[in-house]
Amino acid sequence: MSQWETWKDRPQGGFALIGYWLKKLFWIGAACRCPRCEQGAMFESFFGIRKRCPVCQITFQPYEGDSPGVIAVGYFLTLIPTIVLVLLAYAYLDLSPEALLALYLGLTAFFLFGFFRNMKGIWVAFVYLLTGLRRNL
Repeated sequence: MSQWETWKDRPQGGFALIGYWLKKLFWIGAACRCPRCEQGAMFESFFGIRKRCPVCQITFQPYEGDSPGVIAVGYFLTLIPTIVLVLLAYAYLDLSPEALLALYLGLTAFFLFGFFRNMKGIWVAFVYLLTGLRRNL
């Protein structure tokens, strides 16, 4: 399957295109599946991403230095739930500021390490939607 077959099959219209993007980003990307064929697994170990999709052979990381993008996705996806949980703990539990800070740091580490694969999958899906994971644009 070529990249252009995928783009020809892309839905037309505003709402359909938004649904297509959300599906690719948060359903396929967070499930750590290939954004092109939606079948191949992205990861070969917990932190190790494959070079290519085992089904359609697309390169998952055609660009060097995409780590800042993963860090940005991780930051924004962990910031809101962590702050909400810490504010709820502040409102309903009698915790010292040191305990709240420890809770914040612990929750942040849990979300970042626990959902790293999902965040990396979302980043790869985002790069796919912007560039088609092609090296030469």
